[in-house]
Amino acid sequence: MNALIALLALGSVANGQAPIQETSPYPVKPSETDKAITTFDGPHLVYFNRGAVPRHELLIFLPGTNGKPGNTDLFCQTAADLGYHVLALAYPTDIPATAARNEKDPDAMRNFRLEIIEGKDLSTRVSVDRTNSIEHRLVKALEFLAKKEPTVGWSQFLKGGQPNWPKIAVSGHSQGGGHAALIAIRHRTARAISTGGPKDFDRYRNKPAAWYTKPETPISGFFTFNHELDKQGCDYAEQLLICKAMGLDKLGGPVSVDKERPPFKGSRILTTNFEGSPQESVRAHSSVISDALTPKAKDGSPVFKPVWVYMLTAEVGEVPNRK
Repeated sequence: MNALIALLALGSVANGQAPIQETSPYPVKPSETDKAITTFDGPHLVYFNRGAVPRHELLIFLPGTNGKPGNTDLFCQTAADLGYHVLALAYPTDIPATAARNEKDPDAMRNFRLEIIEGKDLSTRVSVDRTNSIEHRLVKALEFLAKKEPTVGWSQFLKGGQPNWPKIAVSGHSQGGGHAALIAIRHRTARAISTGGPKDFDRYRNKPAAWYTKPETPISGFFTFNHELDKQGCDYAEQLLICKAMGLDKLGGPVSVDKERPPFKGSRILTTNFEGSPQESVRAHSSVISDALTPKAKDGSPVFKPVWVYMLTAEVGEVPNRK
């Protein structure tokens, strides 16, 4: 506990940032951006701190299964205070990715996610058309915001009517963290942050899902943050196998944020065992980012904020492989 509180005290100073200024989000319903969007019409949430030095990067946040924007305000506000444009996206989240983990088809989990992300008819486990997909919702939200706030710079995140992925950081929790990782594998993104994920472990073959392949985003651009007692989707040992399949171990092994301070030895595999055993898996799963469950210091600040800041600001580039 003391180590985590000390970690919090370093916070913005250790990362060269000005003190955090609170940013209030505002809602935008998906159907406001496109009347053809008919499902999961709970609002997107937009975060932008006009007092921060602009980073000229968009952070999208994707909630987990049955999640919705608004449960991770602290993380999203932190990103906005670091200069990101931030959009927490409402999208179809009612079916977990584990629905496809026992399939004979090795691409079942990938296809499940791609149907949600891109709206392609690929999976029998979920039904999401292009209009209601993550990509279409993102494009329409950015077009809407660019028109509503033409001086803020939302248009820079679109190119040829599609997401301008090199200027977009993708993040998410649980199922959303898996979507973020797959997007960054398929596209050269600014970075990808997975909390409580990615979790796709193929039970039919007893190994990480086949979609963990050589990514378009450099491996230095991937960050994972998981609780060691989190067994949602897969357990801690299986989570480490997933990180290895992604190649993240080439930048160093797992590092406990309970024991190390930023920059966490440069690791992209961050873990915590905060509060220790016994602890319910579902609580551990969400404690790394949920407003309600993430541990707080005496002043109410989230203890894991320096971890979030590290993942949001650590340098990304073509880092040579190392043992």
